[in-house]
Amino acid sequence: MKVLIIGAAGRVGSAALAACLHKKHTVTAFLRNPSLLPPSLLSHPRLRIIQGEPTSHPALVEALRDQDSVIQASVYGAPSSHSESENVVRSIISAVKEVQAARARRIRLWVMSGQVMVDIPVEEEGEVYPIHPEHYRDYDFLREGEGGKDVDWSLMYPKKVEGGEVRVLLYNIR
Repeated sequence: MKVLIIGAAGRVGSAALAACLHKKHTVTAFLRNPSLLPPSLLSHPRLRIIQGEPTSHPALVEALRDQDSVIQASVYGAPSSHSESENVVRSIISAVKEVQAARARRIRLWVMSGQVMVDIPVEEEGEVYPIHPEHYRDYDFLREGEGGKDVDWSLMYPKKVEGGEVRVLLYNIR
């Protein structure tokens, strides 16, 4: 499978990158600063690196052309009323729709979200507070707005960090 990871050098993106390479997928790492990737990965035979902004429509379209799946792992959010996350998600969705319209197969989109968005019990972490309001707006945009129309999408969220290891739960909404 060909997987595009947007934000591949971040906490969650780097975990997704390692997992995809371990599973023998061909990965395109899309990130602002490729120097943040571990030097050992720079010559990996199944890794292509693209430097770009996650809101650049032309760059996203070019990166998505031959992909089967895209993981939005950039701009997790900030404890405020707005972050760049909403712009990034909308830019990715727009690019996915354009690429899909030009070819015969669809692209699976994984959108980073938060645990409060999915209807599963909270485990050992205790109470969960909605500190990333943009996740609600991204979810509403996908579920009820034009965002999710004609896009195969799912939510994912980073569950827990233990000793630098990120476990990501994937939750298929559609």
